[in-house]
Amino acid sequence: MSNERPPVPPTYRPAEPEPGPRTVAPRVPRPVPPRLEQLAARHPLVIAAVIVAVTVTWTTAVLTGVAFGASSWWIFDILTSYRPQYTLVLAIAVVTLAVLRCWRSLAVAVVALALNVVVVAPVFTQHQAAPRSGSPTLTIAHLNLQSRTGDLAAMDRWLDSGPADVVVLLHTTDRTANHLAGGVGPYRMIYPVFAGLNNNLKRVYEPSAEVIVVTDRPDVTASVPTLGGLPIDAVNIEARIGSTRVSLLGCHTLSPGTGARYDTRNEELDAIGRWLRSTRRPAIAFGDFNVTYYSPSFQHLLHLGHATSSQLGFGIQATWPHQFRPAGIAIDQSVYTGPITAVARYRGPSLGSEHRALIVRYALTG
Repeated sequence: MSNERPPVPPTYRPAEPEPGPRTVAPRVPRPVPPRLEQLAARHPLVIAAVIVAVTVTWTTAVLTGVAFGASSWWIFDILTSYRPQYTLVLAIAVVTLAVLRCWRSLAVAVVALALNVVVVAPVFTQHQAAPRSGSPTLTIAHLNLQSRTGDLAAMDRWLDSGPADVVVLLHTTDRTANHLAGGVGPYRMIYPVFAGLNNNLKRVYEPSAEVIVVTDRPDVTASVPTLGGLPIDAVNIEARIGSTRVSLLGCHTLSPGTGARYDTRNEELDAIGRWLRSTRRPAIAFGDFNVTYYSPSFQHLLHLGHATSSQLGFGIQATWPHQFRPAGIAIDQSVYTGPITAVARYRGPSLGSEHRALIVRYALTG
């Protein structure tokens, strides 16, 4: 008998099905924020207006805020000069954002606008002291020619019109002095003084022709300032309002284009303040101060010199750059101390400069 086991029949196993495609659960889209959904539903032009209005508002608001740090960095000080422009931009932004119903940005615009209005308002809302009835006057004009000769024909026409009792040209050239040395109309040049001819037979002036003073009054004198720290381009002038002697200082401070120049300009502004405080008679300091009323540096000058700005009550009166008036800033100043007041203040021509002349008429008070 055989011990071999019968063969086991093969077991049938059904073939495994081919793996099908992998199923992925559908992704639920994230909900769109309501504000973006509202924005997307608007017209493309409206969307563009919202983007521009919001961007301009926040940018101007930031500039408004950092300008309050003007005492800490020279760039922030420059930003203070454009507060009138910030005010205008933000006023437009408030209306635009209200129409577009951008409430958060509208709140930012309102706050920033209010901050600028508080700073700018005094040049419109404050006023000069009332002059004495029947007081004589003294009118002073100055213009920074920026190392240029200027438009001499236009200068002659301007002087022939008699714009002021004393006219001071700052940062000018020998050619301008040569032209004015013989006088124009009723004006005679009293500063600088002709000192002779050099070896090239060219006129030499003492001091240089960086500053020129012309006047139609016989009792006006001019000399080099003696107080230390004043700008290089400066002149001391003695004049009268009626029988009252008045000291004048015409000058051009350094432009604050760098931190070092900013420090030097501030030192010059402080020297002007000391000059105003040291005078024992009514005094007027004027010229291109390279600073606006809104700068802490200018406010310190007024405080140091116990002085008043002639700009109060007369508005912005931007003097530079005259070619692009929307960006114009009022860096030409005229400040005073003592029993006098500004009774008129306006701008004159540019005569080939980027500046416009500033003309201020003073009278006695009390």
